[in-house]
Amino acid sequence: MSASVSLACWGGTRPATMCGVAAYGTMWRMRAGENRGSARGARLRRLVPTLDPVAAAWWGPVVLGAFAILWFPMEAGKHGLLWAPIFLLIAGAALGVRRRLSPTEVMALQVLAMALLSDYLLAQDWQRDLHIYLLAGANYMNHAAVYTTIALQSQPKAGVEFLPFVYAPPTLPFFGLLSELPRRLVDVLWVAGSVAAVLASLRTFGLAWRWALLALIWPPVEQGLFSGNVVIPSLLILAAATRIGAGLALGPVLKPQNGIVLLWLLRERAWRPLGVGLLAVLLLVAATLPLTGIELWRQWIDGLFALQQSMRYSPGLYGVGLGRYLPMWAFVAVAAVTVLGALWVRGREGLARLGLASAVASPALYIHGFVFAIPSFLRLRAEWLWLAAGLTCVYGWPGPQLALGIGVAAWFVKGMARNVADEAAADGLGRRPLHPLGSVVEPWPAAGD
Repeated sequence: MSASVSLACWGGTRPATMCGVAAYGTMWRMRAGENRGSARGARLRRLVPTLDPVAAAWWGPVVLGAFAILWFPMEAGKHGLLWAPIFLLIAGAALGVRRRLSPTEVMALQVLAMALLSDYLLAQDWQRDLHIYLLAGANYMNHAAVYTTIALQSQPKAGVEFLPFVYAPPTLPFFGLLSELPRRLVDVLWVAGSVAAVLASLRTFGLAWRWALLALIWPPVEQGLFSGNVVIPSLLILAAATRIGAGLALGPVLKPQNGIVLLWLLRERAWRPLGVGLLAVLLLVAATLPLTGIELWRQWIDGLFALQQSMRYSPGLYGVGLGRYLPMWAFVAVAAVTVLGALWVRGREGLARLGLASAVASPALYIHGFVFAIPSFLRLRAEWLWLAAGLTCVYGWPGPQLALGIGVAAWFVKGMARNVADEAAADGLGRRPLHPLGSVVEPWPAAGD
């Protein structure tokens, strides 16, 4: 109708009043369309500022949840499908206590679900590492071969306890004495001592008792306890460093990469603790040398070279370390840059960085090795902390590697690390972001820089 009226007006065959009405109707529809478009644009402009804080608050649960949903089924098969039901069950229980959950609370529950599932999937070979130590101790006591000086092309068929023993000779008399005790008794004593060491370490870092106890199921801690690895005593040495700095010199006796953390004493110019620690190590070597002899030291060094060769045949020996995925030159470069970045600062922050750097620079790194990253992770803002904690709940690429990257990136990227202002911030529910340190800003709160 409007088209014919417009043509008639154009040809002069219609009265002017009708033409005016037609023109007015056409213009009204055009303006109405413009108004509707303007209204939609206005609503969109009002919605964008609303979406921005929502995206800023909820990106963490979305990213971590998507990672868990994708990774577990791909790597764990049908068992990986259990993550979502476990999380929903835990979240439902939490909602029974709280009507609403904040983003960081959701992330904490996601990590809890990931930890429980990973603990179940990794529950194999109870105290496997401790049994490697005990076998080496028994061989030492029986004057049999302790170190594997030839490369292994496959995992020993006799069992994981026949994997290479790689610790320095001064540890052999101790493990030899333990090997003389009943196996079950040693297992119980070792686990009890390890649990006490973990709790003491976490409390020293500033965690409340409830968080320290919950941390026992986080896979890096749980696997350290379940496998009986010496990483747990090493963690206690790191935790006590602000009070007993000389103890850092004993770390390399247990794990060579702990020598990176020892650099903290050099950076702090703590010459007296450094001298006392090195003297203690020399006395330990001198005291055990009559028991071990020089030959075991040579075999230990040959065993370390043989282990490097074994890793070429069995990449699984690298664990989740960067050396498994990078050429050696690239791995060395990344490790060197990370250590230099850690040495850039002093005080408690420098110590935390060096703990993380020791994990990055470890050619062979297993999940339990991430306990050295705990102080550095605790320096992250809540959303980044829970993301890193969740990524280290898995035992394959790319989770643990991304967690290392997050920890190191926070050294240089503003807004990733915690600060005093975070304690005054509150989310839309009026709560502070959930963080294991609570109102404490950084680890080792009892120590001053």
